[in-house]
Amino acid sequence: MKPKSLFSTALALLTALPVVSTNTTRTFTNPLRTLNGSDPFLVYIKGYYYLATTTWRSVELTRARTLEGLKTATPQIIYKMPNPNPAGGNDVWAPELHNINGTWYIYFSEGRKSWVLPGTDDPWKWDEYGLGSDNSLKKSPVQVHQEWGIDGTVVDIPAWGKYFVWSCMTASPTAGEEDLQSLCIARLLTPTSIGPFYTLSQPLEDWERVEIPVNEGPAGLYHGGKVWIAYAASFCKTIDYAIGTLAWDGVNDPLNATSWTKSSGRVFSSANGNYGTAHNGFFTSPDGTETWNIFHATPNSNGSCGADRATFAQILNWNEDGSPDFGVPLAAGTVLKAPSGEGEEE
Repeated sequence: MKPKSLFSTALALLTALPVVSTNTTRTFTNPLRTLNGSDPFLVYIKGYYYLATTTWRSVELTRARTLEGLKTATPQIIYKMPNPNPAGGNDVWAPELHNINGTWYIYFSEGRKSWVLPGTDDPWKWDEYGLGSDNSLKKSPVQVHQEWGIDGTVVDIPAWGKYFVWSCMTASPTAGEEDLQSLCIARLLTPTSIGPFYTLSQPLEDWERVEIPVNEGPAGLYHGGKVWIAYAASFCKTIDYAIGTLAWDGVNDPLNATSWTKSSGRVFSSANGNYGTAHNGFFTSPDGTETWNIFHATPNSNGSCGADRATFAQILNWNEDGSPDFGVPLAAGTVLKAPSGEGEEE
């Protein structure tokens, strides 16, 4: 028998070693933020998740390489109210981060009006904002429109362009009823200005009118060339605060309410110890193959509009006809597989 060569001996030893996979499955648990986690909005860009939520007196961004990492990451305070009202009423709500023609903008609500902070090509660079040494603003945000309006978002309609959608007050079709908190839509002329606005949706269905008739918190959703606007319906302090959708017909003018079809009822609502599961946003997984729903919920079984609302993320599925399948909110602490591609850009 011939003696084994050194090469064959080494090869045999190598093949006998256990194979260690570098493609580990990442996981996370909800909630991502337990305090001041309401009205969440999240984007993934160049290796980082960027999360914004309502913190009442400021606009803050938190970034991390993983969803789990958002829990312990230090937020960056971008803007503070110069003269906050201790009793509330002029609170800062619902910040959202949008990229328009290569520049990042943060839209938010303050004093029941819609504002925007123009930034740079870097979603983490906002040095020009904040308070100076004399407690005055270094640079002021831009008011998007003059009327009562909150929860502004940007919706991109294929072949039509960008639109600003927000919660507004409109006249009720019912004689004697007060104005209704509705959804309005306008063409986004520039990132800081809009054209004439129109009523997109009013809370006329029973499931939109629990305690107080409300449509608010709009968010654009895109899949297979189709466009939806998800929104929060009913009063936030009830467990019936839930998500409904408007589906664009893909053909007619998005400014016309008849171009949109409202869902027949709630598409995502309280379950598994999570109450008031609405005012959501959507983000795409790092590899671009998945759509995720980010929303807030409270453990308070009576409902809440306060700081006890937490941030949750959950994958969105799709029905055979291409429509969104939101599923049901899973219990806090459930171990979930992280979005596809997470960590691959580290």
